[in-house]
Amino acid sequence: MDDQRWSDDDALLAALAEATRQAGEPTDTMAAAADAAYSWRTVDAELAALTYDSLADDAVLVRDASTATRQLVFEGESLGVELEVTPEGLVGQLVPPTAGVVTLVGPAGELASAEADALGLFRFEGGRRGPVRLRCVTVTETILTDWLQG
Repeated sequence: MDDQRWSDDDALLAALAEATRQAGEPTDTMAAAADAAYSWRTVDAELAALTYDSLADDAVLVRDASTATRQLVFEGESLGVELEVTPEGLVGQLVPPTAGVVTLVGPAGELASAEADALGLFRFEGGRRGPVRLRCVTVTETILTDWLQG
């Protein structure tokens, strides 16, 4: 496509309509993911950005990465989450340490919930498949992490 088409609203809408026709009927998973994404548009939660992922660290690639613990750090303005993903589940801590409720969310909605203790520690047992994110609620704020492949 040449760049001239994107400066014309009618051409852009026509291209989007054609792409939608080519995609065909949405699957149940696609519809659930769309509903979940749309429902979050008005939630008053700060988005916590992924600032560290051990999968991107070259040192992890030296050994068998399939058995390594994946470490992630999500940072919001005043609250963050440090997370370890293992075959047994997810272990995390709110930073700075504070009590709260952490909910594991998938495209179709809430999957599990865990209490973060006074040190901010929480755990989700069992392996997860598919995209997930965390919603962390403390007395003072709510953050929502980026999606990660569970």
